[in-house]
Formats: sequence, structure tokens, C-alpha cells
Amino acid sequence: MIKIVFTLLIFIFAAAISGAFAMIIYRQKTLSFLKGYSAAGFVNKIKDALKYIKGYILALNRKFTLSKRYARIEDMLSKVNLREKISRESFAFFEECSALAAFLLCLILMENVLLSFVAAAAAFFLPCLLLKSRIAKKKEEILKEMPDSFDIIAANIEGGLSLNMAMNRYAVKSKSGFAAELLTALKKVQLGKSFEESLREMDERLGIKEISLFVSAFIQADKMGGNIKEIIKNQSEEIRKKRFQYLKKKAYEAPVKLLIPLLIFIFPVIFIVLFGPIVIKLMAGF
Repeated sequence: MIKIVFTLLIFIFAAAISGAFAMIIYRQKTLSFLKGYSAAGFVNKIKDALKYIKGYILALNRKFTLSKRYARIEDMLSKVNLREKISRESFAFFEECSALAAFLLCLILMENVLLSFVAAAAAFFLPCLLLKSRIAKKKEEILKEMPDSFDIIAANIEGGLSLNMAMNRYAVKSKSGFAAELLTALKKVQLGKSFEESLREMDERLGIKEISLFVSAFIQADKMGGNIKEIIKNQSEEIRKKRFQYLKKKAYEAPVKLLIPLLIFIFPVIFIVLFGPIVIKLMAGF
């Protein structure tokens, strides 16, 4: 009985999707005819239908993406330089597609509607988790690059360049993530913004504590005077120490984290190999 109901639901869903596509294709064909365009091929009709559906969904998404959650997501997108490429409604569209794909996949494989809804609810938050993972990866890369970047900038200053020119030279020649952020800030300076304002915007966008210390030290030295080269070297040494402490902490945490897979996967197998034959012999004896 359950299989019959499941098959009937699949048939109704497929029929509804097919009918919706047919109506959209007919609508687009009629509009093209009224505008005097020539008839498009079948593949182009499908593309137009999908484009129309996506546009309609995006229009609906604009109404409920004004919440604080999507404001935070927009800030996270700016941290990985995707704010101009992916809008709030587009990100919501990705979440909806992820949930729909998980629902259909689980429904086909498991044939369980309740489990499919649970999978869809979990998959809805998958794009946000991937975005957070990308932000964490970028932060890790920037922190790894910063000490060497500061050393190169300090060397450029020792060579007779100003701070702005030294940073620009490093940003242009290097292909690291931190260099890309500096290049973006320096381009804003060329467009008319002050050096301080550009660095402040970079600091607010990235939200990294080490970047904040770097920006504050640079701005203070620029306003009140000071040995920029020494400040940069001190910042580099401080970041290296913090990174070493972080790696040392990770090394101490590794044995503790290994206990879980050991207890769950390795120890039971060892016990089975050692005591399995004994248990089998005892059971055969009784």
C-alpha cells in the first residue's frame, strides 16, 4: 500500500512539473510571437522556461531575505569578495535548490517522506556552512601569509619606498589573498578615498583581529609619526608568535581528538580480532 501511494505521489509531482513547464514554454512562445521573434529550438525553450522560473523565484525571495540572517550572510559574502556576484535572493535560491535536491534524492532512495523532509531541512543550511568554511579557510591563509608579507613591505621601505608605494609594490607582484585585499584597498585610495578610510573598510570587511592591530598601528604611525619599518617588523614578529602558539595548541589537542575514532572504530576491531575466536570456541563448547 505504501509503495502504491509513493508511486502515485511521484506521478502527480512529475505531472505537475511537466504541466508547469508546458505552460511556461507556451507563454514564452506566445510572447516571442507577439514581439515578432522567430521560434526558438527545444533546448532554448527549456532554457527560457528555467530562466523564467528562476526569475520568478528570485522575485519571491526578495520579500523574505530582508531578515537579519540574510544581512549576516551578505556580510559573510563580502568577506570572500562575493557580495557583488551573489545577492541575498540568489543565495536563498541556492539554499532552496539544495533542499529540493536533498528531498528528491532521499525520497527516491529511502522512500520515506518524513526522512526526506529532515534531509531537506538539513541541506537548506548547507550553502551557509560551505560559506563559513570558505571564510575560515581564507582567514587561515591570510594569517599564514601576513608575517612574510610584512617582511617584504619592510624590505621595500628599507629600499627607499614610501609605505603606500611599498604596499602597492607587494600587492601587485604577489598573488596571495592578503595581497589581493591590500590591492583592493589601494585601488580605493587611487579613486579618491583616504588611506585611513580604505584600510578601515578592509578591516571591517575581513573582521580579523590581526588585521585590526595592523591597521591601527599603521594609522597611528601615519598620524603621529614613527618608525614604520620597526612597526611592521614588530607586527610580523607578533603574528608569528601567535601563529606558533596556535599550532602548538592544535598539536596538544590532536591526541585528545584521536580518542574518539580510536574508541569507536579501532578498539572494537582489535577486541573482535583478539577475543572473537575465544568467544566462538566457548559458544561451540556449550
